[in-house]
Amino acid sequence: RGSMLDIKNDEKSNGVQEIDDKLRKLFIGGLSEKTTEETSKEYFSQYGEVQDINILRYEDGRSRKFAFITYATDDGARKCLEDKKVKGHKLDDKNIEVKRAMPRGKQDRNSALKTHKIFVGGLDITVDEETS
Repeated sequence: RGSMLDIKNDEKSNGVQEIDDKLRKLFIGGLSEKTTEETSKEYFSQYGEVQDINILRYEDGRSRKFAFITYATDDGARKCLEDKKVKGHKLDDKNIEVKRAMPRGKQDRNSALKTHKIFVGGLDITVDEETS
């Protein structure tokens, strides 16, 4: 059993890895029933090296029509998301949705990855946008 210091250091390194993984992992929705891991990997490789792709399936093997893809670098994921804005994504004759993957129940914890806005409250009434 490690000391408290060891545990804190492990949590810190895991936190850094966890953020890195979030930047590289994307949710892919609206897939065709016929889409496979192979056809998905072939399509998404145009943006960077695909480390992992997982199409979720029911117990009987049918596609749940969504997947998670992890790029080897955050650059591949970024390029894929940028291309979504330019022309959208189409795979196996279906328009598909591509966005950053967010773990269930942890959206608030990850909100820093989505926005650069901050709230500033308690300002004096005389302060305006031009006041430094």
